[in-house]
Amino acid sequence: MSAPTVASVSILPRVGAPRLAGVGAVVFLANAGLLVLQLSAGRLLAPFVGSSLETWTAIIGAFLAGIALGNAAGGRLADRRPHPRWLAAVVALGGLTALWTIAFPSLLDATGLHRELPLAARIPVLAAALCFPPGFVLSLLTPLAIRLGLPDVRQAGRVVGVVFALGTLGSLVGNYLTGFYLIPNLTVNGIVIVTAGLLFATAGLALLGMGRKEIGQGHGQGHGRGHGKDGEAPRGSRSYPAPVPLPDSSLLPLPRACMIVALASAAAMTLELAAARLLAQVVGVSLYTWTGVIGVMLAGTAAGNWLGGVLADRAARSADPLAGRNRLAGCLVLGALAAAVSLLGFIAGTQAAWASESFGGWLLSLGLAGRVLLWTFVLFFPPMLLLGTVSPQAIRLAVPDVAHAGRVAGRVYAWSTAGAIAGTFATGFVLVSTVGSYRTVLLAAALPVLAALLAARVWARPALLYPASVVAGAVAVGFAFFTPENTRITRETNYYTIRVHDDEVEPGVKVLVLDYLIHSKVKPDDPRYLHYEHEQTQMELLRAVAADHPDEQRVLVIGGGGYTFPRCARTQVPTAAVDVVEIDPGVTAVAREYLDLDPGLGIDTVNMDGRQFLAEKAPAGRYHLITLDAVNDLSVPAHLLTREFNGLVRAALSPDGVYLLTVIDRLEDGRLWRSAVRTLQQTFPHVELLTPHNEYTPDGQQVYVIYAADRPLDLEALARHGPAKPFTHRLRPGEVERLLAKDAGVVLTDQYAPVDNLMAAVFRRRQE
Repeated sequence: MSAPTVASVSILPRVGAPRLAGVGAVVFLANAGLLVLQLSAGRLLAPFVGSSLETWTAIIGAFLAGIALGNAAGGRLADRRPHPRWLAAVVALGGLTALWTIAFPSLLDATGLHRELPLAARIPVLAAALCFPPGFVLSLLTPLAIRLGLPDVRQAGRVVGVVFALGTLGSLVGNYLTGFYLIPNLTVNGIVIVTAGLLFATAGLALLGMGRKEIGQGHGQGHGRGHGKDGEAPRGSRSYPAPVPLPDSSLLPLPRACMIVALASAAAMTLELAAARLLAQVVGVSLYTWTGVIGVMLAGTAAGNWLGGVLADRAARSADPLAGRNRLAGCLVLGALAAAVSLLGFIAGTQAAWASESFGGWLLSLGLAGRVLLWTFVLFFPPMLLLGTVSPQAIRLAVPDVAHAGRVAGRVYAWSTAGAIAGTFATGFVLVSTVGSYRTVLLAAALPVLAALLAARVWARPALLYPASVVAGAVAVGFAFFTPENTRITRETNYYTIRVHDDEVEPGVKVLVLDYLIHSKVKPDDPRYLHYEHEQTQMELLRAVAADHPDEQRVLVIGGGGYTFPRCARTQVPTAAVDVVEIDPGVTAVAREYLDLDPGLGIDTVNMDGRQFLAEKAPAGRYHLITLDAVNDLSVPAHLLTREFNGLVRAALSPDGVYLLTVIDRLEDGRLWRSAVRTLQQTFPHVELLTPHNEYTPDGQQVYVIYAADRPLDLEALARHGPAKPFTHRLRPGEVERLLAKDAGVVLTDQYAPVDNLMAAVFRRRQE
């Protein structure tokens, strides 16, 4: 095909940096608001569906589905009516959908309509009703912003890259703003109202600050309207060479572009979720872990979006008609290689930390936040950067002219989001629990190689074929090598990476590790064995209950773990009827298979969220003793610490029943135990802080049990029915009052429960 020549001049509207900055600012603020709404949705729905893997997957899926369909619809809107007024109208409508996320839970609370649905159906239905509207409406913006900021198809890569990068940066800001400022300072409804206000203000700025002139409906590289009288250029226009048809070989068919970005996005989302699971093994699960992982991943994606736009426009200016496709394939292959290398880097880093005291000590000296950022940035920033370049390049290669830019961008971004949905569901529900997090990373690395095969003739270019072959070899070897025996992992579930190993000090004792936390120590051949002192306190309270109710003692344990207390309770108090609510069926399976939990003990286990069990399964007034020992690393899930949850506990207790809450904190400056005590005092007349000793070290961090009941605690009765040397003590008279006088704590509610923030100091001090 011969090279085209320039024959005439086409007049284009002047849409330069000011308008691109304007539409970019709108996309930045809208995406920040969207991320805030997504992080708030879990707390808004927790009272109605709990906080399980199914809940969070349904929330993410509903938002992503809205984003996908919103981008597809936004592309059509962008090409039909590319006007700043539409941009402002969409943002304003987004503000209304934000307010809907307040109105909908209030409607459910007032009517109880959610109870008409079984829990399995309720979770996706409520998640879709709450999350789809804002996801759909606010995602109409991206293709419209691209169309408004695109004066010439030759700038498509730069414009798309900038818009995508600013949208991702907005999500990054929303992530940090929510975790570190909004949640600790505002109620959930307050967060949503602030977000809605931000969107309404953004709509006003878009309407006032971006002008009122519509972008012409272009053809080729020009536009179809706006020429002045007698062919003169209208004011504010710029002359460019006449439309030049691109060689057919350089264009990327739209269906193929959609498939490429879908595979790349599935790989990126899979890598993000698997990265969080990997890092949980070395730094635990905390506010720092999730904000670090999400932040670095979004930062890498944003940088990649910008770089992809630059690469796309440079390739389009190349004399080689296949330069754009080859460059896209190169980014995909290098992204796959970087993902595989990140896994090897993680394994090498953990082995070095275990084997070298100097390296391990250096890591600890960085502090928790420093370690999280180091691990995530070094290992996962490069693959996310490279995968982030894919969408702008694919759109640039698929856009034939300005007139179709919005539709192409919207459809490609919609398929990108569809890929992210597939990656989320596959990783959350299938991959990690069946093939493990290591192999999941390798699968994430394989997907970009498949996408590269769709972009270019990888097999014909050694520079692409060799790294692709390395990735394929790493996947094959990794699947053969990364077995439980080689990784020291007992089982990976939808919630935890579980390890069981022999205790190094006590012979015959097994240690159960959930992610980073040593959760239980079990002596399989001795069900009466209790390693932790707080479990001894639980047993002493159970013996006191048995003295008051000699025929039967009905006990509910929320959080099974190693089942040490339940099996001891059934062995030492045979008349006790013990129900266990454990959210992760994999934990129960490990207790039976590796810790010799005897089914003959008669412990009844229900695998579901503890709050939903109390709300929907527990008979009123049934239990004499309820214990909550459901820890997520060092903290209790926020929805299990609120005043509303305590009301459910009280309803399930008998009139003389006792509730025991386990927390990990420091007495002198800890914030969680203070808030837990103050919150329990809103529901129960008698609340006591129990310790294994009546003295404490001000700087010591340990496990405490908080007693809550309608009757006062009788320590003398515990001593009469317990061992000769009791484990349950109060602090010295006046000591708790002195500590509470310094900081009484906050009342935790479904609207305001910054548990992760209250525990931040505890996480920072871990191993420091």
